[in-house]
Amino acid sequence: MRYDNNKPKIIRYTIYAVVIIITTLLQNSRGAFPEIFGARALVVLPLCVAISMHEREIAAAIFGVASGVLLDICTANDGFNSVVLMLLCAVCSLLISHFMQNNVVTSLVLSAGTISIYNILYMIINIGLSGGGSPVKQALLFYLPSAVYTMLFVPVFYFLVRWIYTKAEESGNN
Repeated sequence: MRYDNNKPKIIRYTIYAVVIIITTLLQNSRGAFPEIFGARALVVLPLCVAISMHEREIAAAIFGVASGVLLDICTANDGFNSVVLMLLCAVCSLLISHFMQNNVVTSLVLSAGTISIYNILYMIINIGLSGGGSPVKQALLFYLPSAVYTMLFVPVFYFLVRWIYTKAEESGNN
């Protein structure tokens, strides 16, 4: 393996880290993204999927863990986000590497699946096991609208990450 030209990778990873931090802070700040009928966008999820689609499995898992740690810190969770995002990002990267093409339609499909799996696991672990209300009611009134709202951000993050990836690669070739 050659290590002589890591500049594009370092640039990409640094920019990804900054975008993840900013996105996490905006997601967890009241008023940064408007709530629509009580639904909140989980914008870190499509960002993680977009990064995973452009990076290898290990890097995708690391960015998933980093995003999850930030979410766990902001929401006072006990590691749920870290584990789930690591696994989902690694799976997305593997799917792109071996079975799917990297385009915006695939990003929509992978993001929809990621958001659905994340929400179902969150409801099972944090609502179902704690006995906090009706999971079906919460799924229909909060999680489903939040998933639809989050899907609006998928193309934005896909094209942002693709642009970052392309520009970093171009700077490495110069």
